[in-house]
Amino acid sequence: MTIHTLGLTPALDIVYVLDQVRLGAIHRPPVVIRSAGGKSLNVARALARLGLPVRAIAPLGGRIGELVADLLRVSAVEVDRIPTEIETRLCVSAADTSARSLTEFYEPVVAFDVPLDEIARRTRSVRPGEWLTLSGAVPADVDADALARVLAADVDRGVLLAVDVHGPALGAIIDTAHPRLVKVNRGEASDLTGEADRERAALALVARGAQTAVVTDGEAGSFAVTASGERVVAAVVDRPGLFPVGSGDCFLAGLVGVLDRGGSLGEALAVAAEVGAANAQVPGAAVFDVEPRRTS
Repeated sequence: MTIHTLGLTPALDIVYVLDQVRLGAIHRPPVVIRSAGGKSLNVARALARLGLPVRAIAPLGGRIGELVADLLRVSAVEVDRIPTEIETRLCVSAADTSARSLTEFYEPVVAFDVPLDEIARRTRSVRPGEWLTLSGAVPADVDADALARVLAADVDRGVLLAVDVHGPALGAIIDTAHPRLVKVNRGEASDLTGEADRERAALALVARGAQTAVVTDGEAGSFAVTASGERVVAAVVDRPGLFPVGSGDCFLAGLVGVLDRGGSLGEALAVAAEVGAANAQVPGAAVFDVEPRRTS
């Protein structure tokens, strides 16, 4: 079945790879990577790279939006482009390979003009039993409670909802839609639950309404707990890389991809860690080279 990704803040991602980044200097990077970006589109491209059929739902505006849509199609992603008058933003990263550092410039989302009714119309085509992921920032102009009600209607139809957002929208969606899966990092989980410990934070997310909560914790790996009481601890893959941008999105893609194929939560976490680590090895999000283990 198709996996559907929804994101409200897509971008054109540009990565410059240089030997050195010097303040105030002119740079002519020998390597330039342009890709359809923003968290949800990273997830979509990672799923396609894993060989899964995927449809990306996103507002894409102006000429930059057209380019992002074209880049998605090249990545074998089905594009469901929501019309918008707002030009799609740019996110630029400069990788200094000598210092092993990233300098990042992300244009903020300053306006959002897509009615939630239009988003609901797109998500209604997701069939019961199919996954719908929502990831990335929810713009301030969006009524988080109304968005949560849209997603709750999909969940009521049998859609499997996976969420990787933060801030007030995360709480509203958990409270109202009770997602099948919530994947956040320890800081995001702590902000919502008040729990600094990843295990207590994950338990608090489940107590609040998530059916499964996965809390990632950098080099400490990840912890998952389900509403039925299953607990899984996954170690990090010991392959630190220079290019971590998008690794969390690739983690989510690996997680949902295995669950979609009927794999266990433990298998899903192991593959997710492999995919996230592979992403950090090469410049550009979701352009990893990995052969994750297959599920039966």
